[in-house]
Amino acid sequence: MKQGVTIQSVERALKILEYLSGGVSEIGITDIASYMGLGKSTIYGLVNTLVQEGYLEQNPDNKRYRLGLKLFELGCIVQERMDIREIARPYLKELSEHFKMTVHMGLYKDGEVVYIDKMDAPDTRVVYSQVGKRAPMYCTGIGKAVLAELKPEDIGRILDSQKLEALTPNTMTDKEEIRKELECIRKKGYSTDNEEVELGLKCVAAAIHDYQGKPVAAISISSSAVKMTEEKATEAAEEIKKATRAISGKLGYRG
Repeated sequence: MKQGVTIQSVERALKILEYLSGGVSEIGITDIASYMGLGKSTIYGLVNTLVQEGYLEQNPDNKRYRLGLKLFELGCIVQERMDIREIARPYLKELSEHFKMTVHMGLYKDGEVVYIDKMDAPDTRVVYSQVGKRAPMYCTGIGKAVLAELKPEDIGRILDSQKLEALTPNTMTDKEEIRKELECIRKKGYSTDNEEVELGLKCVAAAIHDYQGKPVAAISISSSAVKMTEEKATEAAEEIKKATRAISGKLGYRG
């Protein structure tokens, strides 16, 4: 297998973190230099950078170094993503098989939606989305489902920070209209994408809440406008709400 370009300083910094994660609670510069086979001046530079970025902390009493909270934060994010995907996957599979439509799960991250799972039913494939892709919140079903559950100040911040482009003639770009729709979504418990991202494509979505009641993700059922009739959309909305309530419950939500 052909290897790509690697950065030596990054490799060295990661080795320091790996050493500390192997059971050593705290370590000094001399010990790190000995372990790495490098001079102290080089180690100082690596360690200081890791401290500045929060990956290491210095014990003020003995001046030794230990793993920082940044690693804990990153670990929690990864754990949260892995857990929610594992919990939700059976529900995604069941919805996809029942409706014979594409089912997505998207995570709310930094004012956008990140697709983290997707199930295409046989003979049905939604091209717009793919796992790992980011999407705007104001016009996607998943994005609107989450957006509607956020605090008013967070909604305002997100709408102000994003360029509200008309991706199709059906895309809402007026902030007040979007806010009115979000209020309706909050009351109904689900959102719709009525050919707002791609002509000929409709979807229904509902939010997933964590143990604190925060909307952290959403699931959507997507299909062609021809297949997603009003009757089918109503049925999909009820089933997707059941699924997201069950997933939220497994995440500790008691709302």
